[in-house]
Amino acid sequence: MKQLRLNTALHSREESLPSVDLSGAGLEGACLYRANLAEANLTSANLRESNLQGANLRKARLYEADLKGADLGGSNLGMSDLRWTCLEGANLRRANLNRANLLGANLAGAFLDCVDLAGATLPDGARYEEGVCIERYTDKNHPDFDATLALIHELGKDTDNVLPPETEAEAYRELPWKQFVERTYGSLADNPIELHEHGDSLG
Repeated sequence: MKQLRLNTALHSREESLPSVDLSGAGLEGACLYRANLAEANLTSANLRESNLQGANLRKARLYEADLKGADLGGSNLGMSDLRWTCLEGANLRRANLNRANLLGANLAGAFLDCVDLAGATLPDGARYEEGVCIERYTDKNHPDFDATLALIHELGKDTDNVLPPETEAEAYRELPWKQFVERTYGSLADNPIELHEHGDSLG
């Protein structure tokens, strides 16, 4: 059934495929104009030169996906996982990348005019703030482009186990309190939680 719906989506508009598993799929040049792919798994998918204008990709998993030259103009990528995704030369004009995770993503030559990056994690691990120069990630002629790229390469994939904030929060909700403290110990700088060496009391 999923394959049938996918074939339809490649030749039509506004197809609804929420939460579908398309990991590793070959979708080069696909027409997914205004498709609903919210929370879809597109890990390692080939979406080169695809048309995703206006598509709903909210909370989609696009880890290591290839979106080189793709048209994502006006798409909703809010809270999506774009770690180590290739977005080289992609059109992201007017896209919503609110709280998206772009760690390690390749944005060389990408078009990010009028993009909403509020709360997003940038390719070098920095959190987006008003006034941040995005050209250092996109423009190969920018004086800081090479240094930024080197920093991203140094990051390697040691941080791959870091989940997007919302996914991480959902996972932590399922943990027993003691395990939650153990995993987050030292990360709550403003109001740290002390874990006692003896006993389970968290005092």
